[in-house]
Amino acid sequence: MTTAEDFLLVMTDLGTGKARVGSMEADAVFGGAFLFDLVAGGRLALDGEGRKARVVVALDSPPDQPLLRDAFDRVRARRPMSAQNAVTRLGKKGRASTYDALVVRGAVRPRAEKALGLFPVTRYEIVDTARRDDLVTRIRATLLHDQPADDETGPVIGLLSAADLTKALVDGPDRRRAKQRAKIVAEGDWASEGVRQAIQAAQTAMTVAIVGASVAGTAGSS
Repeated sequence: MTTAEDFLLVMTDLGTGKARVGSMEADAVFGGAFLFDLVAGGRLALDGEGRKARVVVALDSPPDQPLLRDAFDRVRARRPMSAQNAVTRLGKKGRASTYDALVVRGAVRPRAEKALGLFPVTRYEIVDTARRDDLVTRIRATLLHDQPADDETGPVIGLLSAADLTKALVDGPDRRRAKQRAKIVAEGDWASEGVRQAIQAAQTAMTVAIVGASVAGTAGSS
């Protein structure tokens, strides 16, 4: 599975079928997930360091996975761009497209409901509970028991850290510890240099985008 699929599988509530990542931060988070995988797969690379790094196309050949192929198509013809712009472009409608991919895999099953008894919404029943349980167990072991992260759990933990969502998987007394541990894991000592650089750039971009979306939402409701 892609990082985005693993992340959404973990962040879908087993009881309600609702995603625990809000609409304001969703595009940024999924854009970060796609950036991780496209850098790891050699399609994108970062030229430069820190905030000055630019995302460039390293291999003009679409990935095999349809989810990543669609994201890659949104940036492949672009000039080098900042990580923030790349994350924004990659993540458009990212949550919806990732759910679609999980449905195709048979990992989740959509069900129609009505919010407040009036508004039609789609919730998702987890079908691949074995995959979800395995990921949650490994992530908690890394956050709470210092088990080393790997190339599957590391990127997911990086997303959880950037979006401040570790609390969704860890009970109250351990949340502070888990949050601190997630920040350390997100530095990427388990990853290659290129992926580590992508994680750092994507996290910065996601933080900026999430804060910006929150400010815009607050202003719009005032």
